[in-house]
Amino acid sequence: MISIPVSFLLAAIFFCLGLAVFLWKRLPLLSRQVFLVLFCLMAIEAILVGMRFAIGSLEYLAIQRVLPVWIAPAAYLSFAAMTMPEKQAHRLIILNGAIALALTGVMFLPVGFVGFIDILIAASFAAYAALLFRQWRLGPDQYSEAPTNLHAILRKLSGLAVFVLVSTLVIDAVIALLFAHEMTDAAAKTISVASLLFLLVAFALVIVSLKGHLSPASKQEIATEEDLENQRNLVEQARTLLVDKELYKDPGLTLTRLARRVGVPDRDLSRAINQQTEENVSQFVNQIRLTEAARFLSTTDAPVASIQEQVGFLTRSNFYKEFQKRFGVTPGAYRKAAQSSPVRISR
Repeated sequence: MISIPVSFLLAAIFFCLGLAVFLWKRLPLLSRQVFLVLFCLMAIEAILVGMRFAIGSLEYLAIQRVLPVWIAPAAYLSFAAMTMPEKQAHRLIILNGAIALALTGVMFLPVGFVGFIDILIAASFAAYAALLFRQWRLGPDQYSEAPTNLHAILRKLSGLAVFVLVSTLVIDAVIALLFAHEMTDAAAKTISVASLLFLLVAFALVIVSLKGHLSPASKQEIATEEDLENQRNLVEQARTLLVDKELYKDPGLTLTRLARRVGVPDRDLSRAINQQTEENVSQFVNQIRLTEAARFLSTTDAPVASIQEQVGFLTRSNFYKEFQKRFGVTPGAYRKAAQSSPVRISR
């Protein structure tokens, strides 16, 4: 049997992930707090599963069965908290906490129906997987309270969370059926395999790739010429603010903050940029950062690392990747070619 050591290893990784996300100060504090709660709940669940199958302890079985109805909403709320103002997010957390508390109470009712608790858990996971999937479909600009350069990775992580919830739903259904037919050994082996799979997912959370493109624009709505003109004006206002006020230099810039400076709701600015540039907001901001980086490279002798930080890129790898994608050469090669040519990049 390998389920027990894997379960405890999984718990340790979840605790570490929770701490790492909580210390990741680029995310909003409320979202970091909910992520910490989520990973701690997952770690405790893994420990209780390990104890159950390691020493046959059923002392904490009730807690183990209850935790999933708190884990599912925590997974959803971790991402949802970055899509709305803090006060609204607080209300959403309270509402879903009340729902989880109610489900917990229902679980302890003397219901004689076999599989009643499993059905409640399945319903919770299915509902929150659907909510997360709907949020994922809305695109990266939904994470308006997070820095723009994190929108893409947050969307990928939310998609991974949907996969985990759906996988857990399917695995729990299989395990419940095996226990119902008194196939304890088969159920234990299934838990072993599931633990290994979740261990791989946990590692994926640590080393999740930043490669790949997101669909930049959603389907455009039919708009009048006046609407299109208003959108063009919004995009130009945003571009002017980013360049003239040097907002692009702030790596913590969020859609919400940019929209407030323009004087429109988040959704209006996001839609305008999507439809006028066929880019999401984070891509739009990055293009301006890259243009400014190219200008600095062609007109100054500042080190590339200094320019990278000055234009709002936090990591060298991301800067080089985005720069080469835009210009087809490394920053160093671009500087050499630009400074040997009379052509200069201007704003």
